[in-house]
Amino acid sequence: MAETNSPAGPPTIFCSSCGAVMERDARFCPSCGAANPHAAAAVGDGSGVKRTDHIKYRNMWVQVLLAIVTLGIYTIYWFHVTLGELYRANGNEEGSGCLWTFLSIIPIVQFFAYWHHSFQYEKFIDRKHPGIAIFILWIVFSPIVWFLVQRDLNAAAKGQPF
Repeated sequence: MAETNSPAGPPTIFCSSCGAVMERDARFCPSCGAANPHAAAAVGDGSGVKRTDHIKYRNMWVQVLLAIVTLGIYTIYWFHVTLGELYRANGNEEGSGCLWTFLSIIPIVQFFAYWHHSFQYEKFIDRKHPGIAIFILWIVFSPIVWFLVQRDLNAAAKGQPF
């Protein structure tokens, strides 16, 4: 597929099957329906497509080691970064998660941050797990939430369904 830049919009490409003009991030050719190999990575369970090209793969064992070595400070960083990735995957480009990350380290108020993170995750996984259940897991045994969220983000980073 050949690419051309248009000054008034996203770069366009030509379909390798029929030659029709299409946007670079279009998943399929609008004329013939051929798959676009240049489309941004997007995965999901079929009920909604998520943009996942920005999600970084993180090794779970390295994260555990970093959490231990930094005496838990890495977990604050992880909360911030994953919330930002969830925002972008859910279509909220402006969200950064700074306020929610700050709130996550304040006793009692942290429950609001956990609530927010839980429902961003629920939206990301297309309600595979209810947000209220994830929130309860945050309170009861937060490492399981860490595992669930990172497992699904890693699957998305690899382009696999989650």
